[in-house]
Amino acid sequence: MLGNTSMDGVAGFNLVGMSVELRIGLVLALVVIAALAGLVWKVSTGRAKQVSGGERIDLAELGIIKNGQPVTQLTTKVTFLQFSSDFCTFCGPTAKMFQALETSDPTVTHLELNITDRLDIANKFNVLQTPTTLVLDRKGYIKSRIGGAPKAATLVTEIGNFDI
Repeated sequence: MLGNTSMDGVAGFNLVGMSVELRIGLVLALVVIAALAGLVWKVSTGRAKQVSGGERIDLAELGIIKNGQPVTQLTTKVTFLQFSSDFCTFCGPTAKMFQALETSDPTVTHLELNITDRLDIANKFNVLQTPTTLVLDRKGYIKSRIGGAPKAATLVTEIGNFDI
């Protein structure tokens, strides 16, 4: 038998025999671990990670439509290619932020691709969360990636990383 399976314990731990202090200590330890994990996630999400030797995006393969037309080439200094999904709560606000940036800065393009039914694309670009944004140069090479909803300062930094 793999340990205690009665209702007084979980996975072999006998909670009835533990002191109140030990129980409180375990609960506090779990709270601290969860808080640290949340803090690490919050600090790392939305930040750009540089990609060395990034591959060139094949726009024909992606089949992105913008303003009713297929996107066949990139014409601006920087393109933010956002991967979204139907169940993503941050994708809509992220797209609005990119669209506002695109409207205010003529050197920026925002492209969005819903990958809910495009698992081939999700696998190819290792998209594990949405939104995930690839930052592309004028030639379509991936320069960095942003996992999660990007922070405004991250976008400003990414635009500044490109030579005009």
